[in-house]
Amino acid sequence: MVTAESGPARDFYVAVFGYTLDANPDMPELDFTFLRRPDGHEIGGIAGDPKATKSRWGTLFQVDDADAAARRAVDAGGASAEPYDTVYGRVANITDPFGTEFDVCAAMTS
Repeated sequence: MVTAESGPARDFYVAVFGYTLDANPDMPELDFTFLRRPDGHEIGGIAGDPKATKSRWGTLFQVDDADAAARRAVDAGGASAEPYDTVYGRVANITDPFGTEFDVCAAMTS
């Protein structure tokens, strides 16, 4: 989730689902908190962005190869931004033929 007000969002999801919160040690300069189920499984995160005009959830699918997934999306009638690297993996933003945006991410290999 991206929201201008991350504190109330964290409070809400903890109260509703009983999630636990973990800071993001990989990118301490960002206001990002991992949401975890009571069993510790990560299910998402909350990113604070003061410039966000509307709170929204995004969808990220894990893939083996983000570049190949982006090419397949374009070949199937969608669109893709140029894939880029993050500390967690290679990411591509894809838009399906119906206008829905989502991201794919391939884990970085050592």
